[in-house]
Amino acid sequence: MESYCNSRVNCVRIKNNQVDVGGVKIGGNAPIVVQSMTNTKTCDVEASVKQCIDLAEAGCQIIRLTAQNLEAAKALGDISKKFKAAGFSNPLVADIHFLPQTAMEAVEHVEKIRVNPGNFTDKRLDGKPDYTDAEYEAELEKVRQKFTPLVLRCKELGRAIRIGTNHGSLSDRIVRRYGDTSFGMVEAAFEFARICRDLNFHNFLFSFKASNTRIMTQTYRLAVKMMKEEGFSYPLHLGVTEAGFGLDARIKSSMGIGGLLFDGIGDTIRVSLTEDPVAEIPVAKNIAELANKIRSENALPQPNEDIDFYTYNRRETINIDCGNFKIGSDNVPAAASFGDAKNADVQFNNNQAILSNGENIKIASYDCPCKLEDDLKLGKVAAEISTDFLPKCKHLLANENLIFVAPAPVAKKHAVGEARAFVAELKKLGGKNPIWLKFDSSKLVDKNVSEMEQLNEASIYIGSLLVDGIGDIVSVEISGDAEKDTAYALAILQGARARRSKAEYIACPSCGRTLYNIQEAVAKIEKATSHLKNVTIGVMGCIVNGPGEMADADFGYVGGAPGKINLYKNKKCVEVNIPQEQAIERLIQLIKDNGKWQEP
Repeated sequence: MESYCNSRVNCVRIKNNQVDVGGVKIGGNAPIVVQSMTNTKTCDVEASVKQCIDLAEAGCQIIRLTAQNLEAAKALGDISKKFKAAGFSNPLVADIHFLPQTAMEAVEHVEKIRVNPGNFTDKRLDGKPDYTDAEYEAELEKVRQKFTPLVLRCKELGRAIRIGTNHGSLSDRIVRRYGDTSFGMVEAAFEFARICRDLNFHNFLFSFKASNTRIMTQTYRLAVKMMKEEGFSYPLHLGVTEAGFGLDARIKSSMGIGGLLFDGIGDTIRVSLTEDPVAEIPVAKNIAELANKIRSENALPQPNEDIDFYTYNRRETINIDCGNFKIGSDNVPAAASFGDAKNADVQFNNNQAILSNGENIKIASYDCPCKLEDDLKLGKVAAEISTDFLPKCKHLLANENLIFVAPAPVAKKHAVGEARAFVAELKKLGGKNPIWLKFDSSKLVDKNVSEMEQLNEASIYIGSLLVDGIGDIVSVEISGDAEKDTAYALAILQGARARRSKAEYIACPSCGRTLYNIQEAVAKIEKATSHLKNVTIGVMGCIVNGPGEMADADFGYVGGAPGKINLYKNKKCVEVNIPQEQAIERLIQLIKDNGKWQEP
């Protein structure tokens, strides 16, 4: 299968049409641009200006504000004037949902407009039969009529447009024809892009966000492929939407955004945290820096990986029975530790695996072929095997206890690409041995980076490979604390949708549309439910993207009106307008009523 990017084994950036957002260049040869969004009420001009200043001073280059109605769109004019009067030139963006007339007001005041094709014009069929081809084309014509005035005004004023689809808010028309799929997300955006191109307007870019890192990654890959097929290339804004808060949100964002940047995809990024927006900036800057360190100008030869880049399929491996845990095959990936960690599946002490059946796993790691066969006969940890040396080891691949360690990150090397090449060579030789993804920070040349920055890199390395279906054991060596490092490994596995070990939260970062204090609610919900292992809870500020983005959640907590909460079971709303002070208690009762509750 032809690759979607210039190279999957080294980082060569995709060149595209450059977009100008109020003097900030996105795409082409421009550096990666960091963005964020305010969570103030847009009509509160003073609070919004202050937060814009805080973001700009933290290094945020483009700042987005919601314009949920005409009043908010008009307030953007005062915000822009006061922000610039304070000495800042950072471009401002209006986030538009549902109301084309609001966009026409906002475009007069800001440098960019973000439109969501899923709700900019389309209405639901409300139980009517599916669209005929003629009806579908008629709806597209309505889209053209409503979107064209905005495009023409942007062209007049030199504004930019982001055409941003979200996995959870595709239009009824798109879902009925294409399903809630990656293809549907891309096609929805391309419908709007074709209108821009017909009007000779090219100052636009795309985003294809999802809270599921697999879907997010696969959709951006597909978008690049489909752009090639249509003969155009526009910049991409990357983000894992509704990523949540704390450690887990940073892990998900790193693997989703960083994994694509490592493939040379992406021109501007936003890390969405249910926290103060300023907290997003250092995470985003670090992810961009990690990609910059490994960037290359020339693509290396692409190995034949023989995998589908747009659908998740786990690599086929043999099953190794470790007594207390099985590794490979269709078993969930194991978490390994070096030291005593109660949550680890496999523990290593002096490089020997400690297993309940008293046997040793034979481990072959990556770089040096010396004494490999002798080490294996002795049951020791073998020396490291390179891709070039692998064909010489073909006779060892049938060893029923042999596990390979994938190439690990070292300075200025694209470890994800090296691991892909190694696995491709292993597959060519018929090897079905499990793969260990082992992140050891002691091998990094730069020892001055923080623990969180090391975890970002571990998340990109391990998460990217897990999304490709590669990885049967995962370990992280960062903190020196075996228990903490095992928790990191399990969190990465969960962020990549490879294994569940704790409750998961899909939470929006909050914005001017949010109808309650979402940061406070998230903290209380986590405190009450974090002990649950097989439950996903969506915590959403409003109904714009909320019900859609949390579609794969078991339960949802969504702002329905100011200070009022709606509760969801899967996609179905089961209770409405609950006073916020009662809502968490009612959420817990809903979980209990559905048999998902366990006592702490």
